[in-house]
Amino acid sequence: MIIQLQKNTPPKSGVVLFEVILALVLFSFAAIIIANSFSSSLRSVDRMRNDLDASNLAISTLSEIELGIKPIETSPPTEFEEPFEKWTWQIETTKPNEDLDMRGGLTLVEVIIINEDLGRETRIARMIRPPAEIQSLND
Repeated sequence: MIIQLQKNTPPKSGVVLFEVILALVLFSFAAIIIANSFSSSLRSVDRMRNDLDASNLAISTLSEIELGIKPIETSPPTEFEEPFEKWTWQIETTKPNEDLDMRGGLTLVEVIIINEDLGRETRIARMIRPPAEIQSLND
């Protein structure tokens, strides 16, 4: 004799609804985490771009001083031309003490690049011999 057992299966509609809601919640958390990390990455890239702009402006200004385009003298903050109009440059010069002044005539030139909107300040310094003194050494 064969006995057949009938399965009394309860309706699964509640379980399926729970699984769908759980999947939506997990997807939402994943989307929020990805969006936050993407936003953080964009801020980091923007910060690095601004730092690179400031460094390039400082090196360019120092190169102009070394080439004699800009004088080796202390200057007040001055705005750059477009597209860097939000950045300012300033030069501070000091005569070094005798220990640092090898063969005389060197001047410590510090270029300061500032962007007040971003709260960024970049400084670069170099010992430079004024062009007139370079000519007298070569003669």
